[in-house]
Amino acid sequence: MAWLPDGKRLHLQNGALNLIVQAFGQPSEVGRAYNAAIERARTLVLELEEDIPRLQGGLAPCTAAGLRAAAACALVPGALGPVTALAGAVADDVLAAMMQGGLPDRAFVNNRGAVAFHLAERQSISPHVMDWCEFPRHEAKVPIRSTVSTRALAGAGWRFDGVALGYVDRIYTAATSCAVAEAALGSISARMLPTTGAQSVAATIIAPESVLGGLGVYARQDVAGDEAAGLMAQGGEMAQALFAAGIITLAVMTLEEAHFLVSPPYLSLRSMLSLEA
Repeated sequence: MAWLPDGKRLHLQNGALNLIVQAFGQPSEVGRAYNAAIERARTLVLELEEDIPRLQGGLAPCTAAGLRAAAACALVPGALGPVTALAGAVADDVLAAMMQGGLPDRAFVNNRGAVAFHLAERQSISPHVMDWCEFPRHEAKVPIRSTVSTRALAGAGWRFDGVALGYVDRIYTAATSCAVAEAALGSISARMLPTTGAQSVAATIIAPESVLGGLGVYARQDVAGDEAAGLMAQGGEMAQALFAAGIITLAVMTLEEAHFLVSPPYLSLRSMLSLEA
């Protein structure tokens, strides 16, 4: 448990738990929210030690975070199982504890790239989503206001964490909960596989610390332009279906030179670009 160098973000780490937490608002409410995050993280460490092996072995969850992950996967067609939504479920769980402990204006919990956030009335947040290779001085940000239902973002892909559940450089989804956003990542990525030559390996072979255990993942591969466009279309079809069903509120992804975005009408690739990088 430590403050990051900026003195504003709290880092809570132990085993599978790796949280960056920040709250904004009245100092007393922010302090109570931080204390609640610390206390919940302490109990979560023990719960995850019990539940992660169960989920990796295909057994039913027995903890609050595991049950959150399972409920999210039940909502998302084609989800790959609760273990793929566990990081998001943990972020949701800690954020919920913070809101019970205090009433900050804004807060977020980032668990290995799965980010859950709280917005009080008239508050907003603009999370950084990804860098665009063709615009090296730009970064993409998603403006989110309290009036919309989005309360979480999750990211994955080769350029994000070195492994992927499908052939994708970067993929981000937004949803009403972080567990659902993560479950959707897996469902979309699983559609992005070539008809031949896709060889998966157990996640722990590439990333020993991964909670995915023996679930098959893919290491970075070079993909030709035509094939990249085809894979993007396959993933995009699932993303469009999840968006149309109201399960996700945004999906943005890249593979080589191919890009895809499904989002509310007020967002476009151009509107997301910012000169703040």
